[in-house]
Amino acid sequence: MKRFGNASKLTAIPLGIAGWLRYMLAVDDAGNKYELAPDPMNEELQEQLKDIVIGKPETFKNQLKPILSNERLFFIDLYKAGVGEKIENMFREMIAGPGAVRATIHKYVTA
Repeated sequence: MKRFGNASKLTAIPLGIAGWLRYMLAVDDAGNKYELAPDPMNEELQEQLKDIVIGKPETFKNQLKPILSNERLFFIDLYKAGVGEKIENMFREMIAGPGAVRATIHKYVTA
């Protein structure tokens, strides 16, 4: 941010955050449910993401806005930093259906 004025040129960090949020849905890339590792934020975050359904990207609306703008989590509003929308787009790709997480990571890591 100090060097370029925003973080919009970043790829790996937004991809990692999108992957973490996808992980919070507690459904693996094959569509199987799993238990999240213990974390004091799990309940709050899962409540905010509860209406998102893997394989139904249309269920993703504005659920990430309160998370990505939460300066308590990231010490900065990620929208103001220029990466909020990028994270949303990556997350949307990751919830497209089975295999979408792997395909999304591959797309951005090999680009």
